[in-house]
This record gives sequence, C-alpha cells and structure tokens, in this order.
Amino acid sequence: MSTGQISPNDQQTIKAACDVRLRTIFQSGTPVWIIDEQYDPIGPIWGVNLVCQGERGRWMKRRYRYDIPSDTLQYAGEQPAADSELLAARRGGKRL
Repeated sequence: MSTGQISPNDQQTIKAACDVRLRTIFQSGTPVWIIDEQYDPIGPIWGVNLVCQGERGRWMKRRYRYDIPSDTLQYAGEQPAADSELLAARRGGKRL
C-alpha cells in the first residue's frame, strides 16, 4: 500500500474519512477486504481497491476513489475476482 508524499497523520485522517464513506455503501458485517490503497497527489485522491460480493453473489474486485478536497467517494469500476484473488484478499487484506 503506497502512501506517496503525505505525513502519517494525514494518511490516517484520509484513510478514516474514506473508510467512513465506504461503510455507507456496505452493510455492517458484510465481508469486504481492502487489498490496496494509494495516495495520488495530482487529484489529490485516495485510491482503494477491495474485494466484495457483487449483486449476484459473485466475488468482485472494485475500485473507488476518495476525492479528498470534495470529501466524496467515487465508484471506479469492478471486475470478477478469481478464487486465488479472493483467497489472497482474505489472507492479506484489511477487513473494512
């Protein structure tokens, strides 16, 4: 997980704000694993890749962008997750 050019305190603040927005999308107790997060100073945006169950029950890899100045979360697409990717997310991802 890359943090770019931000201080650890700023990183924690941004991650916490992004997690709050993500929790408005997923019900409490829903299995969601964050597999990658990174700071993009050009946006500035906090990018998040995660694994969750899609509408039809299939496991999906989703991308979100948290726009820091506007305090908004933007959906950036999804694709099916392979069984190996789901297993890796469960083993090494951060539970939302």
